[in-house]
Amino acid sequence: MAVLHYTLDFKLRAPADVSATVRGLQSIFQEQEMTENVHDSEGQGYLATFVGKNGRFAVLRMHSHGLVTFDLQCLEGDDVVQVDNLLSALEKKLKALLDGNIQRIKRLPALIRGSDVDRYWPTADGRLMEYDIDEVVYEKESAYQNIKILHSRQFGNMLILNGDVNLAESDLPYTQAIMGSGKEHYAGKEVLILGGGDGGILHEAVKLKPKMITMVEISFMLTLDCS
Repeated sequence: MAVLHYTLDFKLRAPADVSATVRGLQSIFQEQEMTENVHDSEGQGYLATFVGKNGRFAVLRMHSHGLVTFDLQCLEGDDVVQVDNLLSALEKKLKALLDGNIQRIKRLPALIRGSDVDRYWPTADGRLMEYDIDEVVYEKESAYQNIKILHSRQFGNMLILNGDVNLAESDLPYTQAIMGSGKEHYAGKEVLILGGGDGGILHEAVKLKPKMITMVEISFMLTLDCS
């Protein structure tokens, strides 16, 4: 069963009054029947965890440099309306308690962790992307890399090698562009493809009637898997 992880952040202009803020939030946690456990933050502000019904677990931290963070984890299948009401009540209460001291508020949709189909994949420059993946089409370990083909409702089948998204069926215009579609003429010519194990360039090049195509690819399994 997957876990949904919600976050709510308040960036403040100055450190908040911890005692007053915590007292102001107590009624919300009591209404949700969440038990508080305060931890020693070693002089770095306030840190408490809250455990509630249906497996809910929350962390409230008031950093000494002026940042308030709230993390809520709940199991997939939990009452979404109740969870949303809890987050909305906290956001509304914190707005009132921290009025005049708020620089920015950020509430993000739930991060779904541990689901049967992984929808989050990092980019080469360290960003995290979420895709509407609904099916694992294929997965295999070759001598060179882990090969996954996942289906996205928006992008079609996606090829992922060693955890990196390579391309998807929707990338056909990109494939045609790097081949110089409409500008380069391949008829009667010899073509060399270095890499290209997914077969996308090969598939498009054959249509242009070259004399011969040579493709050099380290992983023959990849070419078979994508065919």
